[in-house]
Amino acid sequence: MKKLLFCILLLLAICLSAQAEEAADITGRCAFTVSQDKSNIGAMTDADYYSYWTGKKNAWVQIGAPDGEPLYGLYVCWGRITPWEAQAQDASGEWRTVYVSEDEFYHQYIPLPEGYSAVRLVNVSKDGYEMKVSELRALGAGEVLITDPGDEYLFFGGLLPTYIAQGKEIMLCECINTIAAYKSQLLDGAWNLGLRNYPYMAYFKPRMSNTLQGQYENWSEVQFVRHVSRIVRMYKPDVLVTHSKNGEGIDGGHKVCADAAIRSLTTAMDELYDVGYGYANWGNWKVKKLYLHLYGDSETVLDYHQPLEYYGGRTADEMAREAYALQDYQRKSLKGRDLKWGEGICDGSAYGLVYSEVGEDTGAGDLFEHLD
Repeated sequence: MKKLLFCILLLLAICLSAQAEEAADITGRCAFTVSQDKSNIGAMTDADYYSYWTGKKNAWVQIGAPDGEPLYGLYVCWGRITPWEAQAQDASGEWRTVYVSEDEFYHQYIPLPEGYSAVRLVNVSKDGYEMKVSELRALGAGEVLITDPGDEYLFFGGLLPTYIAQGKEIMLCECINTIAAYKSQLLDGAWNLGLRNYPYMAYFKPRMSNTLQGQYENWSEVQFVRHVSRIVRMYKPDVLVTHSKNGEGIDGGHKVCADAAIRSLTTAMDELYDVGYGYANWGNWKVKKLYLHLYGDSETVLDYHQPLEYYGGRTADEMAREAYALQDYQRKSLKGRDLKWGEGICDGSAYGLVYSEVGEDTGAGDLFEHLD
């Protein structure tokens, strides 16, 4: 399967076209009890990513199932992740561990295939770190397809839904490590479109500059270029897509994404670059095609207004707008900047080919042209 690496303030994910029947949401009929922070127990079910229930070392939240409806799964949206485990009561009433996660996913599905009348999430941190639960949903019987787990819509329009609908393998990478609520909204948008793999989230702080050099000073040029090279080596994309070389005229973060992506054509192929970590772990890799948003005179223009069978006849533009509507954090941060969807720098349909191993585009309107 051809792979698309989607670097949007660095953004990469695997899309599966299979659909699954959702399990019954029985959250509203469950009884919640906690060992600490009782005043914020309602924060776990208020549909607000900015509020949390907080539990210190050994704290727990217990979910009691309604009569005759065992718990077969939990879906947790974290505000802060610490080492934790899920426990359930056995026949003797003792609590035993039924699930342990070592992954730092901000949204996690916890399968409980045996079905339990009561389950606890316990903070087992040895260092005293708090765990914060933003949202917690209890699921009954039924099949579930949820993978343990912005700019991707505002500046790239319907790019994600276009290639999700085609069944392309997509990895979505974000370079900024921002607040948990924004990460949850990012995941909501991705899942809504049909992405099923957890996006890659890097560690760079949201300290933004308007210039390329200013942004590199904020993030460290060496660290950022090395990180992009590692991502390319790690995921081995056929097509790499990222921001405009001029940052869409507004953002140094966009500019360094474009610059580092271009440099990765060399750095990710140099066995003497990042030897002990990048090259040693993943070897070399060179993308077959690299595109920048709004680049050059000859651009490939995608059509986001054709009905897509995968989305029941809805268009890529409609799906992208719906996903973007789930991300109020970004909309608030852009307030007053007069950015208009689908116009000017926000025209997410046009991409310039910076590099190709498979020949020039012919105007077919497909970033995977010549790769099929």
